[in-house]
Amino acid sequence: MFKICFKSPLCYLSLHSDGKFLTKVDFHQTYFEDKSCEVLEQAKEELKLYFSGKLKEFKTPLKFKGSEFEQKVYKALIQIPYGVLLTYKDIALKIAHPKTFRAVGNANSKNDIPIFIPCHRVVASNGIGGYNGGLEIKKFLIDLEKSVK
Repeated sequence: MFKICFKSPLCYLSLHSDGKFLTKVDFHQTYFEDKSCEVLEQAKEELKLYFSGKLKEFKTPLKFKGSEFEQKVYKALIQIPYGVLLTYKDIALKIAHPKTFRAVGNANSKNDIPIFIPCHRVVASNGIGGYNGGLEIKKFLIDLEKSVK
């Protein structure tokens, strides 16, 4: 296993890889050093470009886990264009499970690879919804993408 730390504009991101895929992204307040690999170096470079407004689509290979339903949700999230916001209900309709918008929200909360799997682009029909990294980070990511669009 490989893990590195990336300094984003609001916090540190802990990037994890099995050597072939990006497997996890965590939000941190402190910096650490650990062992890198090619996938993590690619992820780090893409994040630099993303936060500078120069990258709209990630190419880093991802390995996401979860139930069959959760994986359908993650595949749908990856298809949301940069700067576009959809609701949990929109995603439920997109994956042909129209009454599962709460389950879509639950799947979003279990997303191990935020930013790369852009759950920040999914909001509640009556507001912003939640975000594992905190609402300040979700709002920052939404505003970043709106400003570059």
